Amino acid sequence: MTARLRRVARILARLALVLPAVVVFAIAVVGPWLVSVDPDRIVAAPYSPVGDGLWFGADFAGRDVWARVLAGGRALLFVPVLAVLITTVLGTALGMLAGYLGGLIDAVVSRFDGAALALPPILVMLVLLHGWGYSSAVLVMVVVLTGVSFVSRIARAATVQVMRQGYVEQAVGLGESVPSVLVREILPNIVRPILADAGTRLAVAVALTSAAGFLGFGADEANWGAMISENIEGITLTPWAVVLPAVCLGTLAVGANLGMDRLAARWDR
Repeated sequence: MTARLRRVARILARLALVLPAVVVFAIAVVGPWLVSVDPDRIVAAPYSPVGDGLWFGADFAGRDVWARVLAGGRALLFVPVLAVLITTVLGTALGMLAGYLGGLIDAVVSRFDGAALALPPILVMLVLLHGWGYSSAVLVMVVVLTGVSFVSRIARAATVQVMRQGYVEQAVGLGESVPSVLVREILPNIVRPILADAGTRLAVAVALTSAAGFLGFGADEANWGAMISENIEGITLTPWAVVLPAVCLGTLAVGANLGMDRLAARWDR
């Protein structure tokens, strides 16, 4: 009986961790399809409290908070996912080539990594947004430029470690080409640390994307980060306008990180 109760407790604990993240992911993906009113439409007085069809009150401009929450999460999910996918592919390729080939290529990649790691992501984001304007492409570029070096260093270190194993030398001795050795012998054995880092990259990408909205970029569209910045002055009047998007952002970032860590932990099983 005690063992069964422990299993039930573990299951409930896992659900308590997973369920909020699943709900927020669902809101981010399907939320825009569930909006029953125009999220930009003024439906009440500014900072109206809960009631009169407003589940979570109205924001600083008198717009429905819940409608804007439903409409404001998709970009904060798809842009970071796309950016992290590109970052992981480029960083892994650079790191594998540097670790395997060594020499001049390793030196060039290492210098690039060192220079890129010294750049503050927020500064890079501000420069690109001010220079090229707000767009999904610019946000993806920010994440890629500031994240490739982290992935590259992890991939390089993992590649160097794998190369010490006998099966890599055996593959080279059998005449396999460089692409074949990298893809068939090295890549499968460095996926775990790459996946673990991808969770961190995804959390950082969510933070950068939401920070752009918080700083006022892309204010014409619903955005969880922008909602926090816009309504912070009226938090005592309509706290949900700040609390709800903040909770969604935090859950999204933490859930993405934990999910990738869990996937990495299961890779070798």
